[in-house]
Amino acid sequence: MTARFILSLDCEGKWGVADVLTRDYHRQLSDERLREAYHALLALLRNYDVAATFAFVGLFGEDRANVRRLEPELRQLAEQVPHYLSPALEDMTAGSREGWHGDWAVADVLEQGPAHEVALHGVTHVPWGTVDRSFIDAERRLHAQLGPELRAAKTFVYPRNDIAHQAQLRDFGIGGYRLARLRSRAASLATEFSVFTPPDTDPQPLGDPVGIPAGHFVNWRHGPRRLVPRWLSILRGRRMLDRASATGGVVHYWLHPENIASAPDTLDVLRGILAHVARLREAGRCEVLTQLDYCRKLAGAAAGPRAAA
Repeated sequence: MTARFILSLDCEGKWGVADVLTRDYHRQLSDERLREAYHALLALLRNYDVAATFAFVGLFGEDRANVRRLEPELRQLAEQVPHYLSPALEDMTAGSREGWHGDWAVADVLEQGPAHEVALHGVTHVPWGTVDRSFIDAERRLHAQLGPELRAAKTFVYPRNDIAHQAQLRDFGIGGYRLARLRSRAASLATEFSVFTPPDTDPQPLGDPVGIPAGHFVNWRHGPRRLVPRWLSILRGRRMLDRASATGGVVHYWLHPENIASAPDTLDVLRGILAHVARLREAGRCEVLTQLDYCRKLAGAAAGPRAAA
């Protein structure tokens, strides 16, 4: 048996915190710090030859000129969610003007070659569970005006892991989405101290779109999460990978590159996990997949050998 390892990255810039902008977020998510974080992350992935899924908030993946072109539609949407989009538009146009445009990050990911996947993390990052169908339809119209890489995305990561409106994913051309664990922040933090966490198994039934195992947050070494020793987070990941290599299970880790911008030593935890992934892969005990790879393999297996061929 071999473990199956997935790494997905929620790429948000400031769109991920538009409703809770603070002085710290303005400082941590400056253009300069975001570039440093993404470059460090891509260098780490290159070092271990690990392909990842970069799920971009649609607006973050666009340049300033295209977002400016979409501004009239965004201001109309802001009337439905003023607590979220109004602060974003204000800071983007008359405030710091930093942290909102990551077209360079999409280009950097694509420059690494075809192994990495560009996925979608919503268009505005407004959580889908807080809005109705009309808002999702408006996001779909905005999605049709994004750059070709984001329009072509085939897998999805829900903003704030708030899963809703799954039937509408097909309207975006989406074939798979990351599932979520229903936990409070305190419960999620408590799990970081367990080294006996089992790997995930494939979803049953398969689903359409395909549900991708929810996975685990790479511990963000910020605030109370700094209480978790780095060695413990790495040991937890290694033990999950070892168990998965014996059972054929799935180990899916995820984080935000923005977590590295605000707490750079978060990268040390990911480095320790990826080092073990590389060792197991070299021994033939681990396969590295993007979210799209996982969906295709699962769908092929469900269809049978003849259809998969």
